[in-house]
Amino acid sequence: MPSYNRPIGYGMKLEFKPSPFYDIMEQIGEIKTCDAMNQHRHTVNIPVKVQNHPILSRVMNDPTLKVMVFCAGEGNGRQDIAFPHQSEIKVNTGEIKANLRGLKNKPGSTRPVDITKELRLKVPGYQNTVEMTYALTTKAGLNGAFVASEKFYLVIYVVKLVPVKDLVKRLEVGKKITKESVVNDMIHKSRDADIVATASVLSLKCPLSTLRIDLPCRSISCRHNQCFDATSYLQLQEQGPTWLCPICNSPAPFEILVVDEYVKNILQSTSKSVDQVTVEPEGQWKLYNRPDTISSRPGVASSDFSDDDDDLIELSPGGRKASTPITRTGTGTSNSTGIQAQSTRDSLSAAPSNRSNPLASSTGAKRQISEVIDLCSSDDEEESPARPPPKKQFTSGSSGLNGAAPAFRPSFQNR
Repeated sequence: MPSYNRPIGYGMKLEFKPSPFYDIMEQIGEIKTCDAMNQHRHTVNIPVKVQNHPILSRVMNDPTLKVMVFCAGEGNGRQDIAFPHQSEIKVNTGEIKANLRGLKNKPGSTRPVDITKELRLKVPGYQNTVEMTYALTTKAGLNGAFVASEKFYLVIYVVKLVPVKDLVKRLEVGKKITKESVVNDMIHKSRDADIVATASVLSLKCPLSTLRIDLPCRSISCRHNQCFDATSYLQLQEQGPTWLCPICNSPAPFEILVVDEYVKNILQSTSKSVDQVTVEPEGQWKLYNRPDTISSRPGVASSDFSDDDDDLIELSPGGRKASTPITRTGTGTSNSTGIQAQSTRDSLSAAPSNRSNPLASSTGAKRQISEVIDLCSSDDEEESPARPPPKKQFTSGSSGLNGAAPAFRPSFQNR
């Protein structure tokens, strides 16, 4: 049995959940039991001497060896690192600044406390003292119905750190999701009668760093094709281990991380400036093109006017000729230029009196002209290139037969 799994009392042993970021080498000193403290503070200490543990002499010369403090609550099997709710650690009476509570509502996100720099390992025969002062080891029961006391166990280990770059290399030579298996899965889904398969956009950026993915990874249990960057994910877990997929939030521990060779092939086949591709239902992919505007689509006439100009009547100072309003199809696009021009000529030839006498227009034209003049004339405008023509008052009466204009008298209002 390894030294760090030695029994504590009868029928119990202390064993922590493994971490890919370090390997436990040797236990330093005894395992200290932290009795339950409901109200008062209590202190436990562990003496550390170099001559009692030869591995400590190697710590001074090997930067990958660290001395770390671990703590766990009561329980069987492998334990998460957990310190009492109120606790502090001191080495040789100096307080250690460390996060002993991890991420909020994230059990298992607490890291061991590195005390290597605070130990005096070069002084022969010096006895270092590592102590933890704690309180409030109680925890609420279900729905706050009762309060249970909990013991904690404190221990010191020498660990060997594993750099993130080494873990990335392990992934590169480890398990993979082949390109063929990804494509076959896409084809299987596209042929499902209950699923309408459409093209999708695949991002080549990591959702964590927002940078282009270097080594695409995902959990073997993830059902999505989107990947995250291996280095970015491992660096985040090193700071606060949660081991959850940043895309679907499902468990993604290091042991089940795999490289997606389908996405890796896309990354290798595109330039570094490409951050998105379009993936067809059966696995084919192409560069992603952003949707074009209406004017740039094939077969659609371009227009430089907005929808607000469709109902406007253009008036010229000389003849005040009304142009035909521009019409649009049911899909929101304008008719062809030839149809518009022909419609304009037909409307002008059908009403010759409009060209000779601008005041003898049809009732519909009068209403449009009146509306435009009413909308364009505003007292709030400070500068206007041209004052609009005066409003016209029409006598009450119905339109004449055969399209004849009703009789009216122009009335000009002085402003």
